[in-house]
Amino acid sequence: MSLSPETETNDSDYKDGWRAINKLISQGKSWSGNEANCMFINLGNGKFADGSAVSGLNFEDDGRSAVAHDLDLDGNLDLLITNRTAPRLRVMRNQAQTSNSFVQLKLVGAVNPDAIGARVEVHLDDEQQTVLAQTRRAGSGYLAQASSWLHFGLSDKDVSQVIVKWPNGKVDHYDDIRKGQRYVITQGATDVAVHQSTAASNESERVGDALSPVIPFSRIVLPNPIPMPQLKINAPGNEEATLFGTGTTAAMAGDTSKALFINLWSETCAPCIVELAAITEDKARFLEANVIPVALNVTSNQKPAHWSAPHAQASAQCINVLDIIQRTLTKRDIALPTPSSFLVDARGNLVAFYLGAVDIEVIIKDFELLKMNDTQRLEASVPFGGRWLTQVPAPSLLALEYAFTKNEMPETAREFQVGYIYVQMARGYVTMQRLELALEYFDLAAKEGPYFFEAYSGRGYVKQLSGDISGAIADYTTALALRPDDKAVKANLIAAKAELTD
Repeated sequence: MSLSPETETNDSDYKDGWRAINKLISQGKSWSGNEANCMFINLGNGKFADGSAVSGLNFEDDGRSAVAHDLDLDGNLDLLITNRTAPRLRVMRNQAQTSNSFVQLKLVGAVNPDAIGARVEVHLDDEQQTVLAQTRRAGSGYLAQASSWLHFGLSDKDVSQVIVKWPNGKVDHYDDIRKGQRYVITQGATDVAVHQSTAASNESERVGDALSPVIPFSRIVLPNPIPMPQLKINAPGNEEATLFGTGTTAAMAGDTSKALFINLWSETCAPCIVELAAITEDKARFLEANVIPVALNVTSNQKPAHWSAPHAQASAQCINVLDIIQRTLTKRDIALPTPSSFLVDARGNLVAFYLGAVDIEVIIKDFELLKMNDTQRLEASVPFGGRWLTQVPAPSLLALEYAFTKNEMPETAREFQVGYIYVQMARGYVTMQRLELALEYFDLAAKEGPYFFEAYSGRGYVKQLSGDISGAIADYTTALALRPDDKAVKANLIAAKAELTD
């Protein structure tokens, strides 16, 4: 019996082999060679020409399957391409001029609703009596399913007749098919139904929005935003500072009610210069959306040309933290490119990030993510609409904690402990004077980690503010047992005991 990584075995060589393969994959490589996409043009004489390069489909991707479908309903077939490597999905919009020289048919079977196995013959009105034929199939490639619509390109010919041979052996004939239309053909029906599809339909609007003419190198939207850990930076004047965490965003941005768009750049990076120039030009739209652009130079403290927004030099810690975050969330062992950008909401949660240069219109459009609830953000995390058949995974906090621990960054790893996150949320509610919610989250933090100092010290403070002095003293005592030298808790305990005596 063949073994897998899940199979118990003492064969260290076998396990090492699996580890090597997984590392290879995470680095964007393939043990089977890079299976690039190819496109061949039918010359009409029994020969084909390789049009991969001129079509723009010869990406450096490790391709798996391609599905053709008229996504924007303009009569031209678009492509959906899946890859083993990122991007896992490419949506290629066919922008060739159309002359309505097509017909699209959807079959509805009597017993077999999808009409799998049905054969359609489209007879053209020409001297050669050309017949175009397709068979309705269940699969179209590796883990891929083509559209239920059958597309027939007609050149300048008209349709004389359509013959449908159903899976049960029955045959239907239709003589009223016109080019430039979409038809629904129901088994046994004497007439076909014209499918009404306009540019204003919901389907067209949804897909049209997703098909941006400018696609960033990688755009990752998080269905479940994650809290940003502290990032160490060198502010102007070479003063050490931090982004995120207690009282740090204000030092950088001046207003903690605003979201941040953090851009990593270098003065030696040409795409960075172009990207920052576009941000500078559209700064008004950033401010309108309550988003502050922040430029972090990865090589020096030099600020971008004509830049009036916050800027600083990214420390080695800052770059390492952001690199580990992107590697963990994308499951790719590929270094963080320059430029890269991170969209963080006003609560300090990472909402989306971009690897490589990104078009300014994509950035502006993604500001809408900051206003969305979890359900809406989930729908926006994929390139086109559909129905979710699986549960959305929870935020990858454990994976991030493990990644930072593995990279010997225990302070950052701790920020992804569930208990610590509860503490941060509780502290936020204390600031807003919502003490009941603060107490609730400090309770959750204490349950997550019975040795969690911040949970007890914070909960004691909230109890003291709420008038539960005995409870405050108990929590302060527990906190000091965990960290005996903490001066702030000692002072709070003395004050609580004095208050109880009074």
